Amino acid sequence: MENRNLVVVVGAGPGIGAAVARAFAHKGHPVMLVARDQSHLDALAAGLADTGVEIHTAVADAAKPGDVARVISSVEGPLSAVVYNAAAFGGPLLDSSADEMVTAAQVNLHTLVSVAGAARAGLKAGSGILITTGGGYALYPSSEYGVLSVGKAALRSASFVLAQELEADGVRVATITVAGAVDPATAFAPDKIAQAYVAAYENHSGEVETVYTGE
Repeated sequence: MENRNLVVVVGAGPGIGAAVARAFAHKGHPVMLVARDQSHLDALAAGLADTGVEIHTAVADAAKPGDVARVISSVEGPLSAVVYNAAAFGGPLLDSSADEMVTAAQVNLHTLVSVAGAARAGLKAGSGILITTGGGYALYPSSEYGVLSVGKAALRSASFVLAQELEADGVRVATITVAGAVDPATAFAPDKIAQAYVAAYENHSGEVETVYTGE
């Protein structure tokens, strides 16, 4: 029987984050939403009230070293999944300030690694999975979105490395590379993308990377 332990969604927003939370809630998992603003979290939680599962919220900022890991470390008991949906956007590399680049590296890489470390014991106890939200710019970099391209490339590589490092603990890692613009009116609707996260959770022998093309 499936263990319906807690699912933590880091970077919970009105798009993919909320859709992933709803998809797991419909599977019977209690959910914790993590984002920077409590009022924003309250609105998301209210929108999930109809699922009938426990919805928890926690305020943390992925741009602040250790902030999200602090929240994850406070969670007691086994975890079914931790979804890392935080991202730092930006334009061309040469037009970006040093501070912008440092923040992007923190959000796209360093906080992910610290979250993996903080969630390790809970995911091991729950035979769970760490799922990251990747992007097509990791595969096809764009100078117009240079910071995002580099950030998603770092996240993608980190996901593969973390999969190797956590394998001995029985913790799986998956990255969902969303190869298109999220748009509710298209095949890249958040609710449709969210099903790829559930599929990754349910597929215990799947590949690390799923490239979501809307097909």
